Amino acid sequence: MTDMLIALISFLDQVLGGSLGGAIILVSFGTRILLMPLSIRLARRATRNQALALSLQPEVDAIKRKYEKKPERVFEETMKVYKKHNYSPFDATTMLGGFLQFPVFGLLYKSIKRSLVSSRPFLWIRSLSVPDVFLTLVILTLAGMTVYLSPNASEHMRAVMVVISVIVTSLIVWKLAAGLGLYWVASNVVGLIQALWLRRDARVKPAAA
Repeated sequence: MTDMLIALISFLDQVLGGSLGGAIILVSFGTRILLMPLSIRLARRATRNQALALSLQPEVDAIKRKYEKKPERVFEETMKVYKKHNYSPFDATTMLGGFLQFPVFGLLYKSIKRSLVSSRPFLWIRSLSVPDVFLTLVILTLAGMTVYLSPNASEHMRAVMVVISVIVTSLIVWKLAAGLGLYWVASNVVGLIQALWLRRDARVKPAAA
């Protein structure tokens, strides 16, 4: 599978007149677009579970107050409430769907890394085989925007999530070759589109209700 992706990147490189950066962006963007329906479905499921958990919280809090000195009874009664409303704190479907995407991204990442056999330029980037400061800033900006636009989160929570996302992403990409950075840019652009799509869902559903 890795060899097939490398061959595809090489083919697009030639089609685009020797633009390895353009080939990397097209393959990365195309892969994320193909996985986008699954990602949106999983995100919607997670959002529904979150909304259900919030609606059940008053009932759970009442159980905690009632059985304050009996933690085992709190757990038992809480599980009854969850079962009654068909809610699980750990949604196996969402978790499995997310894990299934990791091998795809891993293969793509590995293929791009093996394709960086030369220090060719792309746009302002002098070499795709070494880190680029401005590209890193673009990645961090897109990552922060994607998290900030996530629906069903308070302003304070979004701000905290943005800070965490930027810090974690910076630790990963600041020494990353620019060619691999282009993969992150394409991935984050699709993530941003997905976040906007989900925000639209959140606005439309209350209006329809």
